[in-house]
Amino acid sequence: MTSHPSSRSKASVKSSNSGEEDWSTTLFGPKLLTRPKTAGVPTLSSLRGKKLVALYFSASWCPPCKAFSPKLIEFYDSCKDDLEVIFVSSDRDDASFNGYFEKMPWLALIPGYTSQEARDRQAKLAEMFQIGGIPSVIVLDAKTGHFISDNARTEVMQATNESSKNELLQSWLEKEAVPIEQAVLGAGGGGEGSLLYQIIMFFMRRPAYMLGLYYFGRRFLKYLERLGSEDDEADVGVEEKEL
Repeated sequence: MTSHPSSRSKASVKSSNSGEEDWSTTLFGPKLLTRPKTAGVPTLSSLRGKKLVALYFSASWCPPCKAFSPKLIEFYDSCKDDLEVIFVSSDRDDASFNGYFEKMPWLALIPGYTSQEARDRQAKLAEMFQIGGIPSVIVLDAKTGHFISDNARTEVMQATNESSKNELLQSWLEKEAVPIEQAVLGAGGGGEGSLLYQIIMFFMRRPAYMLGLYYFGRRFLKYLERLGSEDDEADVGVEEKEL
């Protein structure tokens, strides 16, 4: 689970009741992708008619994300009339992004690696919702853009049957949504934000570092074995003198 410190979001973009475009286009850009290798569709129209929007921060290189995605797809299929999911990818190239996104039934933010504008937009979202690790799921009110939950990943994992899925959806719909800048984030978190997780993912994304760590680990173990052998020999020598 995430270990973000509880604090108020410093979001500079405010959600508003004055219109959908005031928040969705501002946060997500003018277009969202429906499939890989497409030009995208207008953000405003793609979210029209939905009651909830879930931002799914994920990436193809993340093992926990790959394990969670099928569960989120299953949940999405049961409530897609009310809920839209937007994939916010941390992938770094077309092959990785396209291969992962083509398995998803929802929309995607234009990935950050495609342009500086897209990179800045994605970084702003991550900062706004205090994303400390992935996978993470943030739920917003689709009409206002107000914040509902940053613990959605855990909640979806716990919804194991149709009844619990419907109850979860209803709980989001009934929860009082608050403007993003007033939300206290990090209450539950959706991603693997712990320091240990981040260290593990750092090495997993850098195989050469893993090999180096393995090499030094073996050297260290041999050093400990040698120290143990020397201690045993010293003990034997003392016993022989005493005899």
